[in-house]
Amino acid sequence: MKRTQLIIAALFLLVLLGIGMATTVSPGFGAVPPAGWAGALCLVLFTGLALVVVDTRRSRGKVLAAISRASQKPAPPDKGTAGLSESVIVNPVGPSYPHPVINVATCIGCHACVDACPHDVLAIVNGKATPIAVEQCMEDTSCQVECPTVPKSCIVVNSTKKIPERKVPQRDQKFLTNVPGIYLIGDVSGVPLIKNAINEGGAVIDHIVEDLKKSPGGSADYDVAVIGIGPAGLSATAIAKQRGLKYIAIEQDQIVATIQQTYQAGKYVYFNPADQSVKGGIRLDGPGSAKETMIESWMSTVSSNGLVINEFESCKKISREGDRFVVETQQERTRQLIKYTARRVILAIGNRGTPMRLNVRGEDLRMRVESVPTVANQFCSQCGAGRVSENKFCIECGARFAEKTAPQPSEDDKVKFKLTDPNDYSGKHLIVVGAGNSAVEAAIDLAAFRSEDGARIVGWRDNVVTLVIRSNFKSDLKLGNKMLAYECIDEGRINACFGQTIKEIKSDEVLLMKASERDPTSASEIARVKNDYVFALIGGEKPTKFLESLGIRIG
Repeated sequence: MKRTQLIIAALFLLVLLGIGMATTVSPGFGAVPPAGWAGALCLVLFTGLALVVVDTRRSRGKVLAAISRASQKPAPPDKGTAGLSESVIVNPVGPSYPHPVINVATCIGCHACVDACPHDVLAIVNGKATPIAVEQCMEDTSCQVECPTVPKSCIVVNSTKKIPERKVPQRDQKFLTNVPGIYLIGDVSGVPLIKNAINEGGAVIDHIVEDLKKSPGGSADYDVAVIGIGPAGLSATAIAKQRGLKYIAIEQDQIVATIQQTYQAGKYVYFNPADQSVKGGIRLDGPGSAKETMIESWMSTVSSNGLVINEFESCKKISREGDRFVVETQQERTRQLIKYTARRVILAIGNRGTPMRLNVRGEDLRMRVESVPTVANQFCSQCGAGRVSENKFCIECGARFAEKTAPQPSEDDKVKFKLTDPNDYSGKHLIVVGAGNSAVEAAIDLAAFRSEDGARIVGWRDNVVTLVIRSNFKSDLKLGNKMLAYECIDEGRINACFGQTIKEIKSDEVLLMKASERDPTSASEIARVKNDYVFALIGGEKPTKFLESLGIRIG
């Protein structure tokens, strides 16, 4: 029982005793006349209301004072509890149970809290994180952990849980890590925003220019090596070219591959935070844009500036050699090992990591297919080296490219580690491996058409989709994804194989085995599934180990 309730009960008893002793027996209820009862009731109600108002004001004052102290207290950006009150923060006007509260004044709309919440409590509304289903909060607290702002824009109130620290690489105001000469920008730094990445890519080059002026000379082949050509790396490369720096730009996939893989075809991308301007090396006009329009604009920047990007070349090792760095890479097609030397290194490698492999027989199978090649997946016929961009110009030599329309025989990977566009697959037998949000969303999109907001199924595709899951759906699977997945399963559009995994991949079928059997070579086959493509969406290895191998501190 609360203190207020105890006081009210005691007052009620005292009032009854006082009235009973002061009045004589008269018509009424017991020893108290009707007027006495009415007076007692009014007194109790008035006293109780006054106490409630006083307690509410006192609690609200404590919360506002805690928030004020949090906003004024300096704190390092890497701490998950940075700037928060040491006592439990409560919400005097909201529900009494734990739930997230968003400070819209500091929220940058980065989706970090939305993506971290497994219960669909949060969503981005008008460019800001917003609680849309507070009653679904299960006190996960990962939303607060992943919020990158200081002080935190997302706070779980009424919670007694200890909020762990957010593990992000350390860097200073100039994006310089604790390793002199190595800079860190973009998603890998912990702030997943396209606009932020572009701005960091532009600013870091100016910091490097100033740094190089303090130590002129050097025997390196390049002034700067840019590792990873997403929005941050591409922006840095463009500014490096404008500043007259000798650069080498290395990308293990295609230019801005992360954007291609993260957003499906035709998706409208909002440019948050809306009140921040773009000052980097590539354009980002308006409040948002369709993915294809945005990427086409960036590729035009590549062509017009004559930027040279080494695509499909992965960085394997970075080591220091005197006053320079040695960057060791490997080309995907030729497997050739190459070494570059650079005075400074920019890491813009993103945070997705290298996809995890299935490690089963047949995973590296390639198939011969008949397809109409698009401009973006062909190499220049003039120089033979450059890759042709979406605007039909060679990135390497700038030559105009005539698009072919006749079907051409080509090879394609049997196993894919990403789903770029579900519209590329029709009438296929497809297997998706994985139990997380990426895998489940891919299975849904290969089996069905969704509404623009992604919340409803509005039609069915003609693919045959099998979802292979080692045990059960992951605990952090979003509620919306789980509901849509079960709808597809109930309609017979997705065949869910729980407790199973892949034993072997063949050209036209896949062999399944029990997940409890660890060794595919000795395990018993339990099913054969007709198959055209396998999507292995079982997660990725974040670049944490790579960063730590360079000596960069995490956390």
